[in-house]
Amino acid sequence: MNWITGFILTFCFLNPLSLLGYIDPGAPLGHVNDFANLFKPETVSSLEATLSQFESETGHEIAIVTIESLPSDQTIETYAVELFEKWGIGKAKEDNGLLLLIARDDREMRIEVGYGLEPIITDIESSRIIRENLVPAFKNNDYDGGVIEAVNRIMQKVEAGELGEVEEKNDNLFPNFIYPILFMIFYGIRLLAPSKSWWFGGILGAIFGGVFFWSLKGILIMTLFGLLLDFWVSKTYKKSTWKDGHPPWFGGGHRGGGGGFGGFGGGMSGGGGASGRW
Repeated sequence: MNWITGFILTFCFLNPLSLLGYIDPGAPLGHVNDFANLFKPETVSSLEATLSQFESETGHEIAIVTIESLPSDQTIETYAVELFEKWGIGKAKEDNGLLLLIARDDREMRIEVGYGLEPIITDIESSRIIRENLVPAFKNNDYDGGVIEAVNRIMQKVEAGELGEVEEKNDNLFPNFIYPILFMIFYGIRLLAPSKSWWFGGILGAIFGGVFFWSLKGILIMTLFGLLLDFWVSKTYKKSTWKDGHPPWFGGGHRGGGGGFGGFGGGMSGGGGASGRW
């Protein structure tokens, strides 16, 4: 019997999760996993339909999970991260998932945000959702109303954030820079052409950036453009071939490169979010 006891103790020592640590609540049933039976059946059905449609339209995955209680040696933060990774909430390489975890008996909740959604659902926004939507309703035992309000707010925030990103790309990235660039090409090119060194273009670009943008980003971009423009102009400039007051290289076309917005990647959970109690 001693060897059996020793084997069991050794197994538990080598596998601490068998006694302590993360306890898998079970395989996901869908977007809504009410393991603690906290919500009404009609609420579960309604939320499931809403979140399924939201995923099909946006690609983002929101999971709602209720458990009876947390393991004795884990916080709701560590449990949320492990559950997030275990289930793989969010699309691969996009990390666009969000987990709303509720521990009924501990009276704790956690919004865990995937890395791809962190710029939209920030830690501050997660905390506000908990304080303003979940906690007041849960204190009145209105679990259904609280989670519905929270989910609606999350979806609205994500949709508004995506729209804002598109508008920012369309309204800021192109028009804000195209006019000073064109202005510099047509009016600054005469100053750059006779110069043998192309550093003057950088100075001129910095001046244009400061005048048009009053920001470090604008100055840096215009400085780089000025350097490249001066380099090209100085290499192709020919004094003897000016006609009608225009340099010879005005006959050809030139298309400048555009910037891009980098994507998100990395781990499934970015570690962002917020926790609360009721």
